[in-house]
Amino acid sequence: MSFNDPTLLAGLGCALAIFLCGLGAAYATNHASFFALRHQDMMAMVPVVQAGVLAVYGIIVAYLIQSRITDTLSIVEAYKFFAAGLTVGLACLASGVGMSKFLSQINDSEFYFVRKGKAEEPKQGTASKKFSFVTFVLCLIYLEAIGLYGLIIALFLIG
Repeated sequence: MSFNDPTLLAGLGCALAIFLCGLGAAYATNHASFFALRHQDMMAMVPVVQAGVLAVYGIIVAYLIQSRITDTLSIVEAYKFFAAGLTVGLACLASGVGMSKFLSQINDSEFYFVRKGKAEEPKQGTASKKFSFVTFVLCLIYLEAIGLYGLIIALFLIG
């Protein structure tokens, strides 16, 4: 078995896309879930959903790669597929780590969000600091964009 086998390289691209994107999504979901448990509002599930989207990026790339694996696959195409899986996987892993670090700091600092029109409600739990939910979601969007950039590059590599 060598790295000159096109099918192996393309298959590794699929595996890397699924595994690394899933790892990033799981890491971010861990901290997002704690955030959601601390807040008694359905809007607190937004980080959980955003973290889960990272895994979907890996599924998309892996599906596109496996659908292009044929007996006539060239070594150049196979290396492109391998690079595509690695690109989206590492980008989503970085995105997931960034999201989890951000959410961990929010959780550890005992922040709680305030939606527009609900600022007069009493504080929840032991949280002592307020923050804008819109700003919070924008921060998460920019952190998730790292994974999206990896997806875009992977799609270009797949062709």
